[in-house]
Amino acid sequence: MRQMSAKTNRSRSVSRLTKKIHIGNIMFLLPTFILFTFVVLAPFIQGIPYSFTNWKSIVSTNYSFNKLANYEYLLKNKYFLMSLGVTFKFTILFILSSNIMGFFLALLLRQTSRFNNFSRTVFFLPFTVSVTAAAIVWSYVFTDIYGTITGLVSPLGLESQIVYAMVIIASWRDMGYTMLIYIAAMQTIPKDFYEAASIEGANAFQQFRRITLPMIVPAFTANITITLAWGLRTFDLPMVVSTTKRAGQTTAVYVYQSIFANNNAGLGQAAAIILTIILVVLTQIVSYTLRRIEVEL
Repeated sequence: MRQMSAKTNRSRSVSRLTKKIHIGNIMFLLPTFILFTFVVLAPFIQGIPYSFTNWKSIVSTNYSFNKLANYEYLLKNKYFLMSLGVTFKFTILFILSSNIMGFFLALLLRQTSRFNNFSRTVFFLPFTVSVTAAAIVWSYVFTDIYGTITGLVSPLGLESQIVYAMVIIASWRDMGYTMLIYIAAMQTIPKDFYEAASIEGANAFQQFRRITLPMIVPAFTANITITLAWGLRTFDLPMVVSTTKRAGQTTAVYVYQSIFANNNAGLGQAAAIILTIILVVLTQIVSYTLRRIEVEL
């Protein structure tokens, strides 16, 4: 009986401790959740009804419901469809370049040393710079340095190359972030695995293929999902470098111009909702697929 009562008291104390931990975690998350609700979630929900109206200006109170007219117009509008194409092209290239370069840097700098620590800081510094500042600096590089050395026109001035120039700027800024995620994942792999593989006669490539890659799949999941979301909603970069060129305007820019420049807030809200649905669906599909790969490996 005493043993049973002791076990019961122990389980109760563990249960209380678990509840306190959960309550503490919730309290830490509560400010962020409240901020997200009032700044992002509530305005988005409030904007949904306006996507079914002919609302012109955000300062106007006169509007009438036009059902699905905005959505029908967008699905037939060549400029909106062009902006979706630019967004997808930029996102795919951005995901590939930022992750490939970040992964390559992680392989080079995964060992802890003074030089590697300094190098990690150097490569991560661009991520602390605002996208607007990075775009302005790279505009100077492409125009005054690249153009002077090669004698060619800046890629930001050519509609056929502007997306690739935007990818270079975005990847330069964000590859340091993906690098740190990959380094953190690599450093969690026990060294015993590599030692055992060396004893068995596995070379460096075999160790990389059989140990490193399978063990850091969660890092791929995190980086690809994050860069996918960043690419789909990119706004400030094209606003700085391609405001006058449709070949570089993403869907987020189309939304902004519809609401503020063209005084068609209802249409802009509909475009924003379509973009949000695409973002949520694609990120969920990619995240689910990569997590299944994690389980299989």
